[in-house]
Amino acid sequence: MKNKLLIILFSVFILMGQMPPNIVIDENEKDIKIKPNIAGTEVVLYGVMPSGEKDIIIEIVGPARNIFLEEKKRIYGFWLGLGRADYYKVPSYYNILSSRQLKEIADQRAFDKLGLGLNNLPLGKAKITNSATQQIIFDDNLKKYMIERGQFVKGEGQVSVKSGPGKVGIFSTEFLLPSSSHQGKYFVRYYIFQNGEFISYAENKIDLKQAGFSRIIWLLSKNFPLLYGILAVILSGSLGWLISTIFRRLKIS
Repeated sequence: MKNKLLIILFSVFILMGQMPPNIVIDENEKDIKIKPNIAGTEVVLYGVMPSGEKDIIIEIVGPARNIFLEEKKRIYGFWLGLGRADYYKVPSYYNILSSRQLKEIADQRAFDKLGLGLNNLPLGKAKITNSATQQIIFDDNLKKYMIERGQFVKGEGQVSVKSGPGKVGIFSTEFLLPSSSHQGKYFVRYYIFQNGEFISYAENKIDLKQAGFSRIIWLLSKNFPLLYGILAVILSGSLGWLISTIFRRLKIS
């Protein structure tokens, strides 16, 4: 069952029908607690923006992680992983949501200038070993891999914009963070466009955390890795001894 979180971002700017000069969101950081063995965490975003012929693009960028890709080659009928590309500080999650198709909002040059979209996602310089393949090929394969895992997402046309009181518009959207999503801070960036031109920007954060005992385990492994390793060895050894003792006694009886 999905763990659903509502992030309500309405503001008193809409009082008296006054049009806000910029997008209005709650700039406070939001905490999301996730539980293990769930399909994912569904996040719902609301906000207020100026009304009229305007579009909104929402970009969600997850915490950085290290990842590597192997280049496999067929040698004498066997597939062997010889080449390798190591990436450092790659976003563990990326989603871009919009009120219309991106090509209908602005041209690619506007997105390139703002660094918006999968094409502009910074992957950094990879360390390539035992391979003559250019990094651009590894980059494309990395993006395909993350898309297949649901970690890189494009939600064009999935932001709903409706007329609110006075001269404001109310936008809403939702997206799913997979259960395998990394814990940490997720940056949520809001871009307002009008007639193909970028006119306004806002940003807030979401802090994704494990809930209950699983969070204690995660904090222990992250902050005290040596102690975590020792406890894991002790626990696995004790469990093996306990199982062997049980089977031995069952066999005697």
